[in-house]
Amino acid sequence: MSLDGRLVGTDDYEFEDYYAALLNSIQTAFIDKGNSGQLTIGPANHDFKGEIGKSGSVLQLKSYAAYLSVHGEPPSEPDFSVIGHELNEINQGRLPLGKFKHLINHSDSNGFYIPIDFDDPFAFDVASSTGDGSWKCDIGSSNALLRELDELNQFLKVPGDVGQLNGTAVLDQQIAGDTFEEEKRVWGMLHWLARESVARSLLLEFC
Repeated sequence: MSLDGRLVGTDDYEFEDYYAALLNSIQTAFIDKGNSGQLTIGPANHDFKGEIGKSGSVLQLKSYAAYLSVHGEPPSEPDFSVIGHELNEINQGRLPLGKFKHLINHSDSNGFYIPIDFDDPFAFDVASSTGDGSWKCDIGSSNALLRELDELNQFLKVPGDVGQLNGTAVLDQQIAGDTFEEEKRVWGMLHWLARESVARSLLLEFC
């Protein structure tokens, strides 16, 4: 199963019917968590959407980040039996979130990154659109995510993101056969989305 990432602006066809009310809820929860600042969304004027990878691809990048956060150096190979342990310990609360908390502490299905800078990712309950119950929404900062991805790239050495390299085909060509090819591919898409989210004040979501 593939996982896509996309950016949402005020010119999205669903903005008034869905996202406007959701953003009001996010703003309220943002303040309730002790943050300050006004969440502002602008128009996209462009279709920012792309395939991040398989559903487990983001998990691989998170595992790389967790290993680096715990050990201070990157793993030598993308082996879940080696690097998945650190991510699991962080997710279970037995190790601190560390320096990549906005990347690690965020769902790839129920949540958003918002274009405002704050320290700690958070979650809050959102009423279901059907009026039946609620769902947990994870909120991270696009600004913080971008910084974390830049720090990761000191070790990953990806030559550029999807936007900077003018497409996924160029990125795939640059990283083909690399030991951490999948992690680099995810980085290239996420960095593009986070960078544009910050620059254009857009909502980043997985879909």
